[in-house]
Amino acid sequence: MRAGLVRMSTAALLGLSLVACGSDAGTGDTTDGSAAKVNVSVTPGGIWGIPLAAAEQEGYFADGKIEVTVSPAPSGMGHNQLLASGVEDFGASSPSQVLAAVQQGQDAVGSCGGSGPVPTSIVAPKGSSLPSAATGASAEDVLKSLRGKTLGMPAAAGTGTSNLMVKTLASFGLNDGDYTLVNIGSGSTAQAALITGQVDAAMVVTPTSETLVAKGDAIELAELSGNLPNYQLLGAFWQSRRSWVEANPQTSASFCSAMSKAYDYMNDPANAAAVNKLIVDAVGKDVPAEAVDRIRENFAVLDAAISPADFQRTVDALTAVEVLKPEPKVTYEQAILIK
Repeated sequence: MRAGLVRMSTAALLGLSLVACGSDAGTGDTTDGSAAKVNVSVTPGGIWGIPLAAAEQEGYFADGKIEVTVSPAPSGMGHNQLLASGVEDFGASSPSQVLAAVQQGQDAVGSCGGSGPVPTSIVAPKGSSLPSAATGASAEDVLKSLRGKTLGMPAAAGTGTSNLMVKTLASFGLNDGDYTLVNIGSGSTAQAALITGQVDAAMVVTPTSETLVAKGDAIELAELSGNLPNYQLLGAFWQSRRSWVEANPQTSASFCSAMSKAYDYMNDPANAAAVNKLIVDAVGKDVPAEAVDRIRENFAVLDAAISPADFQRTVDALTAVEVLKPEPKVTYEQAILIK
């Protein structure tokens, strides 16, 4: 293990009681042979701290001669703000945030790949009487049952995540006023909202969904990413500034290469036990082994490349829900730059 290149533990990366670190000056390519610095921000409660920890543990950052500082994305700040302020060089961001920034002419780009369709579920508090897959209900049945209910969401109103749910509910006959959407975040905040009954159900993604169900804090009603079209989209990008990637090609390539190696490492069955340990460090030792295995299997969605076909399908969906405007069109060449 080559310690010291990622300055935050996996558990801390996914925790919620963190203080954001300030910007380190002088990131990017060096000319004196020293390690290049890279600032990365991740949202607490997501999956991205785990591949970062894997890249550090296996020496992939050291091999690329980069020193990576990881900070939690401060509450209320989007990655566009963090990038513009120089706090981060890379951040795991939603497609809606990246693509909207590109369409608006901001200095933003998707880089180093991201994830395919992220495993997404509707869960409810333990003891809920809502229909579920376990009782033979389809995803459509579950969503229709939300009439008059409060649904917790991992993102705020007006985001791509929220707008896709609104469109999906509308396709099943539920319109504005038929339900209430509430932003409950992810991880421990989502868990608290479900346990205390603040919401009747919640949309959650890996690893929150597996953790909540395995601990007995929630029951899974339906998996949305199985066959609903709006949940067959790209789940996230590594976002950066186009100007930074172009000005620092060696550092960008080293970070992208390290993440690609980390994804391959995590998806190699021979490394299952080591990857499970990283997951346990992140989600807690009280999570049952079967949930840890399921979280690890879901890392198959991570990809260092971004498929043009998946990209276009995501752009079309975000345009349909008015997160993106029809014009100017957002092209793959504009939005994606992988060194």
